[in-house]
Amino acid sequence: MSDDIHPVFGGETATRSEERSGINMAPIRKAMARVMRSLVMKFTLLTGALIFATTLMLMTLENVAAQRETRNLLIDRSVATLQATASRLANAISTNDTDYVDLYVEELIASLGASQMYALNNRREVLGEAYDDDREQGQLRAADIAVMSLGAGDLRYDLRDGTLEIAAPVYTQSRRLVGVVYMQQPLVELAASRNAAIQRQTLIALFALGIFLPLAALIVGRALRPVQTLTDAARLASSKNLDMRIKVKTGDELEVLANAFNRMFARLDGNLKRIHRLAYVDLVTELPNRERFRKETERVARKSLEDGSSGAVLFLDLDRFKRVNDSLGIGEGDRLLEMVGRRLSEVTRGCDLAAGNMDDPSMVARVGGDEFTVLLPGIADSADAARVANKLVDAIRLPFEISGHQVFLGVSIGVAVFPQDGADPETLMRHADLAMAHAKRAGGSSAQFFEPSMNQSAFERLVLENELRDAVTHDQLVVFYQPKVLMKDGACAGAEALVRWQHPTAGLLSPGAFIEAAEECGLIGEIGDWVLRAACREAASWRDRGLEIPVAVNVSAMQFERDGFADSVLEALAAADLPPHLLELELTESIAMENPERVIEQVQPLRDRGVNFAIDDFGTGHSSLSYLTRMPFDVFKIDQSFVRDMTTDHHARIVVETILAMAKSLKLETVAEGVETPEQYEMLRAQGATLAQGFLFARPMPASDFVAFASEGRSDRAVNG
Repeated sequence: MSDDIHPVFGGETATRSEERSGINMAPIRKAMARVMRSLVMKFTLLTGALIFATTLMLMTLENVAAQRETRNLLIDRSVATLQATASRLANAISTNDTDYVDLYVEELIASLGASQMYALNNRREVLGEAYDDDREQGQLRAADIAVMSLGAGDLRYDLRDGTLEIAAPVYTQSRRLVGVVYMQQPLVELAASRNAAIQRQTLIALFALGIFLPLAALIVGRALRPVQTLTDAARLASSKNLDMRIKVKTGDELEVLANAFNRMFARLDGNLKRIHRLAYVDLVTELPNRERFRKETERVARKSLEDGSSGAVLFLDLDRFKRVNDSLGIGEGDRLLEMVGRRLSEVTRGCDLAAGNMDDPSMVARVGGDEFTVLLPGIADSADAARVANKLVDAIRLPFEISGHQVFLGVSIGVAVFPQDGADPETLMRHADLAMAHAKRAGGSSAQFFEPSMNQSAFERLVLENELRDAVTHDQLVVFYQPKVLMKDGACAGAEALVRWQHPTAGLLSPGAFIEAAEECGLIGEIGDWVLRAACREAASWRDRGLEIPVAVNVSAMQFERDGFADSVLEALAAADLPPHLLELELTESIAMENPERVIEQVQPLRDRGVNFAIDDFGTGHSSLSYLTRMPFDVFKIDQSFVRDMTTDHHARIVVETILAMAKSLKLETVAEGVETPEQYEMLRAQGATLAQGFLFARPMPASDFVAFASEGRSDRAVNG
């Protein structure tokens, strides 16, 4: 777009056109705009248009009938004239008297006002022709209608575009057909009659419009006066002037509408106050909400930039609140949130009184769920914010009384100090949220100040999640296998599939570097499915080589909770052509005990097909013995934390012995994880452990190395240490 062209083309074009014509159209446009803003004028113009259109329509219907009658009269007159001419020329045509016929036709065309006229004998020879112009004679081509009339021996005529064509057969007194007379005649009277009718109709319509339009304007104006009253009332209400009452007594819908307006205005003031409350107050705790806190933070942060003062934003997240909410219910959870909000407000109010800061007090807000924020407008340094944060942590640690129960909570707090950590509400709350997340990951019930490195950590986490998505898409994941050995002789009896990430720049990454990120971004299910399919294919290839070694695959909670979990497992087995008994699926004890009935429903169909199931990390959860006896599992995997400490910790050894005794009673196999020393190996074998895996035997290895390991048949290194 060039610099001399403005985007608003319409107004500029009209202005330039007015300048060229020398006519100022601005007053006319203003007048038209004022008219179109008036409802009365709109209805009046609409009524006038209807009157004009109706009058024209009625007159047009009348004119159509009159035109049809006029046309028929003109056609009958011309037909009669031509038939009389045919009778007079019968003798001349029968004798081929061309001079007489030509003279007669020449004289007749002028008197009839025809444009063309000629006579043909029965051999289609021209005996006479005449035209109303200077057309050269002797080049006549007989019209189709004349030929048809001569052939059929009857009268023919055709009216087209206001021009009448007539062909009359010529008969002698003895009724012998001797020729045809043709005439082409413009019906000038018909066109003149039509134009006169149009003028008459227009004048009548304009006359009717002039008579009825003022009357229509008067009637419409009186009918729409209540509408104008309602419009004025609405305009006043939009300016928050609600002290009014509309008086409309029409006895129709407008009066009903006016009464509705009155009731609406009576309630509107209360509703506006309620809307303000809903917009800025949290209904559960009666504290300011996120939007109110954002506005106040924006005001205080701007003020701190102007006068050089400091302040802080605290982001609080309750620890263990979900457990309380799930156990006591949402209603009691809301009561607990209200008590937390009240306690936070009491602590901040006490800090304001101690600091003599009542002119610009602190603000406590609930921003959603179990998250709160605190605004400290005036602090001398970061230590003041730390003292308030520690007091808040100590206050929340005190028990809460809910329905006769003592409830203990914790709170993780992130602190962002302004202006150094940010000068706008969004940045301050984001930085305080990052600091809170660090405090929660550190164990909770503590406060953490924001540091710039946290931003870098969050960014790196985001990059990691994006790279992980690419890894799944571009097949950067690989599966390693850690052998399981028989305790009695050290022979390889199975393998656990463990995922690794072949990162393009960082090299081979263990699960600890990316599994948590995969769980948070929802990729853990997709990764788990990929590992399942890859492990099934690898086990099938081992089987083709003569190694029937079962492979164990870990199942995430996201995978297990899907409705199509069993189908996805069966599809993986079918795609790899792997017998079900060579696949073992491992569920953590926490997944198994969270919803035991659901576990039985998901596991049993696969177990019936031959798939084995193991409880992973057994001993770390809270298993119910009543459910444990009903669970369709085949293997207990003893958590490595107990195995690691069993040679030095008496309690860990008792736990391992108890698990092994329980498995023996239930006729289940056991796998001891994390076996690293010969002492652990000998102690587990003495207690009756079935299988073991750990660095003592082999580290996780690629599939090709595992095949070589398994082919040895026995690990002397394992047995001999």
